[in-house]
Amino acid sequence: MSDRRSSVGAARFGGTGPGKPGATGEVLPLCHRRGSNPVVARQPGNVTGPRDHVRMTSAAALLIAGIVGLLVGALATWIAMGRPLARERLRAATLEGALASMRTDNEALRDQQGMSRSVAELLQPVRDSLESMRRAADTASRERTAAEATITTQMSAAQERYQSLEAATKQLAGALARGQTRGQWGEMQLEKLLEHAGLLEGTHFTRQDIRVVGEGTLRPDVVVMLPGGGEILIDAKFPFDAYWQAVGTDDPVQRDALMAKHAADVLARVRELSGKRYADSAMSPDFVVMFLPLESLLSASLDADGLLLEKSFERRVVLATPTTMLALLRTVGFGYQRQLMADNAEEIKRAGAEMLSRLGVLVEHLEGMRRGLDQAVRGYNRFVGSFDTQALRQARRLNELGVDALRAIDAPDMLDVALRESDARALRE
Repeated sequence: MSDRRSSVGAARFGGTGPGKPGATGEVLPLCHRRGSNPVVARQPGNVTGPRDHVRMTSAAALLIAGIVGLLVGALATWIAMGRPLARERLRAATLEGALASMRTDNEALRDQQGMSRSVAELLQPVRDSLESMRRAADTASRERTAAEATITTQMSAAQERYQSLEAATKQLAGALARGQTRGQWGEMQLEKLLEHAGLLEGTHFTRQDIRVVGEGTLRPDVVVMLPGGGEILIDAKFPFDAYWQAVGTDDPVQRDALMAKHAADVLARVRELSGKRYADSAMSPDFVVMFLPLESLLSASLDADGLLLEKSFERRVVLATPTTMLALLRTVGFGYQRQLMADNAEEIKRAGAEMLSRLGVLVEHLEGMRRGLDQAVRGYNRFVGSFDTQALRQARRLNELGVDALRAIDAPDMLDVALRESDARALRE
């Protein structure tokens, strides 16, 4: 057992053996590893036994193990102590970096706060403008809502009026289908124009006045009396059936045909009026007026027959719409105004002449008063002179004779005032 251990130790630690170093007793290394310390063997001549060799080997192994343990412990201690220190250093470096980052962020935050205040100050006008725009938008929204409600109400009222107007139009169309009703409606429109022109019934115009022409009698709808004499005869009956049918149709060909018939009806009515010889009235001008109460009645006729006016003038009939009729009636009213001004001027002239005549009489009376005053002044002065020479002279003589007077007697002064004469000759002339 000892031999086997020694052989193993020798083989392990470089022991002696045949043909190997150390067999002769020189110094042999105990271990060939790098970093191990050499062990000096015994000198030649020293005889060692196997037990001593084993002891020496065990001591060397223990020594190496202790040294290795110390080194491992020191290394472990250094590593154990180095890790917390490294951690602390790493933590300190991390904290320093975080602190620097926080300082940088703080400075950036301060810069941002300053920029935010600057931006807020710059954006304050924009904020105010947006607020005013919001208020304006709210006001506009409320106004729009109110306007929409008003428009809705007005549209409802307009729809109701349209429906009533449509019903009235249908009634009017039905009424105008009769010739007598058309004549009455034309007379109503003509009366409105007479009122707008300022003409008064009985003074400036008459209605349904009977006129004798030749062997027959005529009765125009309205007779307008002209200032200074003369009169204008107006007939308010007009054709309407073909025109109304043309307005109500959607066929262009049929509409054109009905408009042509309407123009022919207007021309037929012109011939009828021309045959009544209204213009032969002694007080009437050389024409009679045919009144058409709608502008479109004449325009549609002229579209169908461009020579309708010329044909009417040849027959001494004037076609008049509300526009031209109002102009004619206003001209008549202006003539009455001018005549009234002329009449007033003549009346003023007569009144002025009478006033001057009466002023002449007053001047004559004033002249008589002046002459009477002149005679009174002269008589007064003669009386004062006679009183001074006759009465006062005798009074002074009595005073000289010793007669005492109760009060002094003084002669009044004579009047030396000339009376102004009026120039009555200008009035007499």
